[in-house]
Amino acid sequence: MSSEEFLKTILLSVAEVIIVVDMEGRITYASPQTLKIMGVKANELVGDKLWAIPTLRDPGRMEEFFIKLKLGKIYKKREIVEIQKGSEKAYLHIYATPLSDFSGFVFTFRDVTPLVEAYQKIEGLNEVLRLMNKILRHDLLNKLAIVRGYLEISLENLEKEKIEKALKTLDEAVEVIERMRELEKSIVSRETKVVKLREVVEKVAENVRKLGVEVEIQGDAMVLADDAIYSVIENIMTNSVKHGEATKISVGIEKEGEFCKLTIADNGKGLPMQFADKLFTEGFSYGKSAGTGLGLYIVKRVVERYGGSVRAYNKGGAVFEILLRTKN
Repeated sequence: MSSEEFLKTILLSVAEVIIVVDMEGRITYASPQTLKIMGVKANELVGDKLWAIPTLRDPGRMEEFFIKLKLGKIYKKREIVEIQKGSEKAYLHIYATPLSDFSGFVFTFRDVTPLVEAYQKIEGLNEVLRLMNKILRHDLLNKLAIVRGYLEISLENLEKEKIEKALKTLDEAVEVIERMRELEKSIVSRETKVVKLREVVEKVAENVRKLGVEVEIQGDAMVLADDAIYSVIENIMTNSVKHGEATKISVGIEKEGEFCKLTIADNGKGLPMQFADKLFTEGFSYGKSAGTGLGLYIVKRVVERYGGSVRAYNKGGAVFEILLRTKN
């Protein structure tokens, strides 16, 4: 076996992608593993610039890394880059080593997707803990203190009004706990499934109708979501009734290309559009019926996790438009 054949055998046995570039960043060699890890055949890369790899999500970042490497402006010759192989996103760890004759660099790409996703999940859990701590320390404890105060006064005077206020505040405390559970579910869960959207809307509408609110539903679509989609629709409808004082809610479901547009409109007093940029932010609440400030924040977090988007505006009453990915 010649030395060249021996070297090729070794390169084939390595799990990582190995790419050699010259000092201009032009690829002179790419190992066969590029097809499996990067989704591109090795012979299609030779002759192109390193940052021209077609599956790179951010070519500019790769080019910047190479330039700094070439100029000796970085101490750690490591980087994490993202690639897109069809519908799959992957994370690759890069390690760069200069060639012995300083005519270029050897880049080793290792798939670290499971590690990065695990780190992202930990970050999400940390966010859940931070929010839960905040809610427990402020909203929940405050509401329970109010309940205690009303009950103590009512015990002395047997006042019905005080007892009713205590029960109302207790209900709000329970709502806080439910929102915490929804928030945890929205961040921790990662997998989506095919969901029949109309069935979800109908189920939520059943409870809303019990409040004396008329709910009309038109259309249907199969979307990619999970059980947290119930919280999304419930939060919006609850917002219409509790804060908008709506007596009628209209729901429309229609296909728009690869997405489904879910429109939830009410005949209430509308949204405080002077705070439009804050509607979906954590902790924002408004008016006499202000709640925890988590309802619409949860809506945004969940919808974005599905790969969709949400917007709100006024047209008579409040209107929420949600775009959800559909089953191909």
